[in-house]
Amino acid sequence: GRLAGARARRASPGSSASFASAGSHATMGDLETLIAETQKTLGAIIQKPKLTDALLKKPPFRFLHDIVSEVKRVTGFPSSDVLTDFDMDSGNFKDKESKVAYHTKVIGAVTAATGALQVKPLKIVAGLEPENTNMLLQGLAKAASGGGAAAAPPPRKAPPADRKSTRLNSSHGS
Repeated sequence: GRLAGARARRASPGSSASFASAGSHATMGDLETLIAETQKTLGAIIQKPKLTDALLKKPPFRFLHDIVSEVKRVTGFPSSDVLTDFDMDSGNFKDKESKVAYHTKVIGAVTAATGALQVKPLKIVAGLEPENTNMLLQGLAKAASGGGAAAAPPPRKAPPADRKSTRLNSSHGS
C-alpha cells in the first residue's frame, strides 16, 4: 500500500514541479516583454547596434557601450559633462571597476532625467538582472527622446532643515 501512495503523490497534477516551471516561465515572459519594449523604444532612436533578443537577454559591456555611444551621437544624451571623450572609447574599459564606474555614470544620467531605477552597475557588468538592464535602456531612450524631465543635472535639493529655517526667517522679518 505504501508504494501505491507514493506513486499517486508523484503523479498528482498540482505537484510543486508545475509551480516551479510556471514561476520561471513568468520571469522569462517578463524579460521577453521588456526586450520587445527596449527594441521598440531604443530602436526608434538608433539603427545600430542591432538590438537582438540574444544580446538583450544577457547584454555584454561592449554592446551596452555601443548603445549608449550611439544614443549620445544621435541625440546628445547623456551630455559631454557626464560622458567624456574618454568614456566614449570602449577600449578604455578593461576591468570590472572601470566598467562599473561607466555604468554608474550612465545610470546617474538616466535617473536624473527619468526618475529612479532599480538597476545596479555591478549586476550589469556581471550580466545579471537583464530585466533591470532593459529598464535602464528604456529609460535611456526616454531621456534621449526628451520623454523624461530635463536632461540637465538634477537640481541640488536643499535639506528640509534649510527650507524651514528660511521660511522662519522670512516670516520673522515681516
